[in-house]
Amino acid sequence: MRSLMKKTLLNGLALLVFAGCGAHQETSRNTALGPTFPAFVPPASTEPVAPVKSVPRPDPLLLAGDLLTITVFRQPDLQLEVRIPQDGRISFPLIGSVEAAGRTQADLESTIRTKLEKDFIREASVTVTVKEYAKRRVYVVGGVSKPDGYEIQANARMTVLQVIAAAGGFTDRAYKEFVQIVRRRGPAEREVIGLSLVEVEKMIAKGQPEADLELWPDDLVVIPSAVRVAYVLGAVSKPGQIDVPNDSRITVSMAVSHAGSYTKFASTGRVQVLRHTPSGEIRKISVDLDAVLNGQLDLDVQLLPGDVVWVPERGIF
Repeated sequence: MRSLMKKTLLNGLALLVFAGCGAHQETSRNTALGPTFPAFVPPASTEPVAPVKSVPRPDPLLLAGDLLTITVFRQPDLQLEVRIPQDGRISFPLIGSVEAAGRTQADLESTIRTKLEKDFIREASVTVTVKEYAKRRVYVVGGVSKPDGYEIQANARMTVLQVIAAAGGFTDRAYKEFVQIVRRRGPAEREVIGLSLVEVEKMIAKGQPEADLELWPDDLVVIPSAVRVAYVLGAVSKPGQIDVPNDSRITVSMAVSHAGSYTKFASTGRVQVLRHTPSGEIRKISVDLDAVLNGQLDLDVQLLPGDVVWVPERGIF
């Protein structure tokens, strides 16, 4: 019942969003184009960012839905095959609940080994094997025709230019010189990599295909664009973009509603807004959508052009 009420509230907000967007579209057909500054503010330097070299990908982080086989040497009673549930925690014999999602296989092995050696087994040898991977995706937003998440096999190779091609290519307002990749290094750690795709394309033309940076699962590719839009990704029904007109107030709850509301796997209390700062860094703003829908409207963050609203699935972040 509570979930139904929350979605009903979001549907009501959708009417406001659609009305505002419709008015904006009508205005844009009859007025001159706005200022041609990128929605994502590039670094202070006007020099394009130089290409960077691909680095070997680490073992993929475990996600909800991965099917694991866990064994302990010479302990057949402790062998376990388990699929990581949506809350990200598995139950292992003797030691109970263990956080699995967001860790590498090696991290999970170390955690289980430490807990076993503390009270039960001396020098436990633990092996974690992924029998079946859940779907992984890389995401691209900004100056492409179809901003969205695109599936990638856990151990397959996908590059920046390949995901842009999958997204329908660049729009005519894309700023290819100031592309950024937001990369997750752990449950709460992110790295931002800047590069110029203009320079990358030049190097490829000279016979250096390695200039096309290899992506990791869950990478977010941000391509600056002159269009005033924000993006909604993750556990929503229709990932994509929403107009952010000059004369309208668009908030996180409105954007999620515009994206068809959240899925049943969404962690609505841990929504994040990724926002570029004038210095070129990315600021992360946490939004408790549950609290917003329960009446705390002051927590409903107003979006700026270029913002990325990320709705995580339970057990992933």
